Amino acid sequence: MNNLIRVGIIEDNNYLLENYREFFSHYNDIELLFSYQSLEDWEATTQQTDDPDVILLDLVLPGKNGMEGIGLLRRAFPLVKILVISGDDRQEAVVDSLKLGANGFLVKPGQFAEVYRAVVDVFRDSAYLSPKAAFRVVAHIGSRVEDQLAKRLTKRELELVLLLREGLTYKELAEKMFVSVYTVNHHLKKIYAKLNVESKSQLISKVLNKSF
Repeated sequence: MNNLIRVGIIEDNNYLLENYREFFSHYNDIELLFSYQSLEDWEATTQQTDDPDVILLDLVLPGKNGMEGIGLLRRAFPLVKILVISGDDRQEAVVDSLKLGANGFLVKPGQFAEVYRAVVDVFRDSAYLSPKAAFRVVAHIGSRVEDQLAKRLTKRELELVLLLREGLTYKELAEKMFVSVYTVNHHLKKIYAKLNVESKSQLISKVLNKSF
């Protein structure tokens, strides 16, 4: 089995690009097929015959940006794994990249050792998220759950459901919300009816699995 990972890089920072070239040259399991400073430079080159296994792609590029590049690269290399490496760590940047077809997201500035690990993980497992990117994804999923619940529950009921995810007792819930345990029970009964569940465990399961 050939374990050689063929890599392409599109990064507009020439200093960083040179560092990537130098860094990957020290690994026997990495073959650097190409490195460009823009998507236009890559499109203008037709001599490249081998398909890369992994492409490192910056989002902020001159001309066409990395978001556009994901689709372009995916059409050119249907089997390629695209690893976004960007200083733009906003939730929208991470989530939109993954929705468009990126296999991973690494936030700059990162250690070169992490870049190598990310390339290997994306190649082997088809996925990699740096801790900060993973946090953005979790926050996105959580916000979507809250948005869906907010359409069916009152503000106070929603607050109670979100606190339930922390595994608090009824007494602790009451203290957090500055109400009595009786009021907590009253809210829960109304929540159970609205979400069609019969117990706290069923409610938590529905929230975690977004099955409502």
